[in-house]
Amino acid sequence: MDVPQIIAGRFRIECEIGKGGMGTVYRATHLGLERPVAVKIIKPEFAADPDVSDRFMREARTMARLRHPNAAMIFDAGSLADGRHFIVMEFVEGVTLSETLAADRKFSPARAVGIASKILDVLAAAHELGIIHRDLKPSNIMIGERGVCVLDFGVAKVLATSADATATHATTGSGVIIGTPRYMSPEQCLGLPVGARSDLYSVGVLVYEMLAGRPPFVDALPSAVLVKQASVAPPPLPRLRQDIPRSLALAVHTLLAKRPEDRPASAAAACSLLERSIVAPPKDSPEVQPFASTVAAMSHRRPVVLRMFTPLILLAVLGAILFVAWGRTTARDESAAAALLRNDFAVTAPTRDSTPHSTQPTSTSADTSSSAPAPAPSPMPIDEARRILGTLSKDKLGDIKVVRMGRDVGIVALHDERREGTSHLYAVERKGGAYHVTCRAMLDEPDFRGASWVAESKHVDGDDCEGIMYTGTNPRQPDVGTRVVLYAPCTRRTYSMRLEPDGRKPGGIRVRWSKASQAPESQAYRKALQEKARVLTGASK
Repeated sequence: MDVPQIIAGRFRIECEIGKGGMGTVYRATHLGLERPVAVKIIKPEFAADPDVSDRFMREARTMARLRHPNAAMIFDAGSLADGRHFIVMEFVEGVTLSETLAADRKFSPARAVGIASKILDVLAAAHELGIIHRDLKPSNIMIGERGVCVLDFGVAKVLATSADATATHATTGSGVIIGTPRYMSPEQCLGLPVGARSDLYSVGVLVYEMLAGRPPFVDALPSAVLVKQASVAPPPLPRLRQDIPRSLALAVHTLLAKRPEDRPASAAAACSLLERSIVAPPKDSPEVQPFASTVAAMSHRRPVVLRMFTPLILLAVLGAILFVAWGRTTARDESAAAALLRNDFAVTAPTRDSTPHSTQPTSTSADTSSSAPAPAPSPMPIDEARRILGTLSKDKLGDIKVVRMGRDVGIVALHDERREGTSHLYAVERKGGAYHVTCRAMLDEPDFRGASWVAESKHVDGDDCEGIMYTGTNPRQPDVGTRVVLYAPCTRRTYSMRLEPDGRKPGGIRVRWSKASQAPESQAYRKALQEKARVLTGASK
């Protein structure tokens, strides 16, 4: 189809520089400013809806608000006389990540994480504006003199909103999904609503490809890739690249979790997870753990004889477990049989105490041997943590974090009671080979209910346990401010602050501290909360 030589009266088309499943990109010149720009003209099938133009322009205005040194800016948008939409973007010099991968094939861990960190930094800014990329792929990442630059921000969202259905990278019919199957999240492949964590999955695919030299799933049929993305665990990275840090492999597979809630909570958290994975000591594990299949693959260098007999041993153990479980009739006996499969601990349901919101530890069973050395913490996948919590609580639990507690591990979960408008955290700790509830603490307050809570791992200076910080906001009641609660596993206590508008000073912020946060021995935790306050308010250190 012909393209006008002059678009919008001020952009002169020079030449075609790229073509994809959504449209064609041209190099053009801004006649007034005499500088190069990139013009993307969308395929005509995305303009079938009569309301498309209004929605397209609304989304384009939102995308134009994104100002980041590593994101290509959008200057203009509109429609041609024949109904085709166009977007005018900054022209970025350089080569695509796709071309770089074709030349170099595999990147060093530091190089791969460095590129991913830049992408995630852009995503963090975009997600704050409510912009989701939806089509992150190597051809949308430019590498040049200005470093890493992300292209086509929000274009996929515009098309999904405009067409109400979609086209894959290889197909342009209705009823399929917008995006590129090799880099799409499971929820996107299934046509489900996507959020910010969908972009994090795509970043995980990019890092995987930079390290392994290929994406997790490759097939000649795009439909086959869609099915694999939605239902098949990716091949463990150590099988394809043995020289990368184990912590980095765990971090990548965390990004590739099938369930969005099992991925990092934000782009910033994902960036921290990746960066820590290449600088932290080997004993440190990432703040979020991947699935059991990935963890098991990390020890793929075990002796050949053991690899040969492992399946037989597993079959024998499984047969014994099934034989025992078949003769049991109670739920408690079934739980015990499941514990035999793990071999390293038993799950014991706690006795509910009379103070359900106490922050002090509940009584636990005696240690089997006080003189035996404490075992080193073993990685625990999120699905295993979820199963353990299911044996200890009938509550419906939300966001789950696995935390390091010295030489052991613990589990912290968010319980969101929407009917009552309150939320509390629920902490579980392993003691004497069994798991016990050690803390239930309220997150909401009488005048601060119905908030949305976001969890992040937090390391506190001088504390060898890994804390969890919850930040709660209520968009429907902005006058109540923001509440931040830090749970410290080492003390089994919570420390909190409340940021509220200061009515005495226009634009001022008042901080209210909990009693625990003001105690002299809580100085390190108070400092961590102060750092969070500076981030939330944009104040300088």
